[in-house]
Amino acid sequence: MVERRRCKRLPLNIPVRVYGRTPNNRPFRDITVTKAISVHGGLIPLAGSVKRGQRILVVNSFTEEARQCRVVYVGAKQRGRKKVAVEFADDPGDFWHVYAPLVNLKPSVQGTRVDA
Repeated sequence: MVERRRCKRLPLNIPVRVYGRTPNNRPFRDITVTKAISVHGGLIPLAGSVKRGQRILVVNSFTEEARQCRVVYVGAKQRGRKKVAVEFADDPGDFWHVYAPLVNLKPSVQGTRVDA
């Protein structure tokens, strides 16, 4: 199987609240924790019923920041919850507050001069 992720996931448990609507248009709220996160989204076990392509609101319980997300994967139900992968719909930035800014590790094109 070919790996298609844009970046590495970190296996971190971050408490979140998730708000959305079921496919029957009934509102739901779920209080849960992430199973894995990335700069682009996360993997969240949900009790509420969602479908691929649906938009939900995820609130980081540590910071109270909210972010609109798009459901990109819905896995099989285990222990009453489905594994749901989400990606942030917009607003780039470190929603999880665990990533450092990217650093360019390539040597500069210009030579460095050392004066003695």
